[in-house]
Amino acid sequence: MFRRLRVALFSTGDELAMPGEALKPGGIYNSNRYTLRALLEGLGCEVADFGIVPDRLQATRAVLREAAAGNDLILTSGGVSVGEEDHVKPAVEAEGVLDLWKIAIKPGKPLAFGSVGTGVGAGAAAASFIGLPGNPVSSFVTFLMLVRPFILKAQGASAVMPRAQQLRADFESKGDPRREFLRARVNAEGALEPFPNQSSGVLTSCVWADGLIDNPPGQVIRRGDIVRFLPF
Repeated sequence: MFRRLRVALFSTGDELAMPGEALKPGGIYNSNRYTLRALLEGLGCEVADFGIVPDRLQATRAVLREAAAGNDLILTSGGVSVGEEDHVKPAVEAEGVLDLWKIAIKPGKPLAFGSVGTGVGAGAAAASFIGLPGNPVSSFVTFLMLVRPFILKAQGASAVMPRAQQLRADFESKGDPRREFLRARVNAEGALEPFPNQSSGVLTSCVWADGLIDNPPGQVIRRGDIVRFLPF
């Protein structure tokens, strides 16, 4: 018997605004809050939404401590890169243990994994921690590829990875040094076509697509090649 996973969710960034609010210069809307919450609830999780945390180290540490007290997993978006106002990584290191930082995939390089404790120091880890990138597509892709299997495994599922299909590519791609996940859909001929703009900020590509092409590092795709496709 496995109970529903309790997940604490928050975003970081002084630039974030909620839909309906006026955007200040340099501001962006917090789409990740809705996307990630919907994905978590779709997996049967109980979500504690901590909203937007300001770009302050002490504020981030305080929310991590509060979130760890009553949840199994802390999931964040933004603040895990190396900018001056990216405080999630040092906050986790101060409140717990950081086991992994950065992965060689595109999109989604700045990802963090560890645990956060509620006691003094890093010894008493109480909640797992996963820090996702702030860019919407990076956050979405890393959730599907890494967070979803983690949650399913924690909830007792035996099959946690998506079932891949082998489909024909109706396009060409130069490949990338990192393992690449391309948003694509199946066309009328049963072949795959990618969204024209693969930027990690274009969330509409995820709505348009049927799934992700899982392309190995450095792999050139030629028209007619058979590629690995992960349907949503």
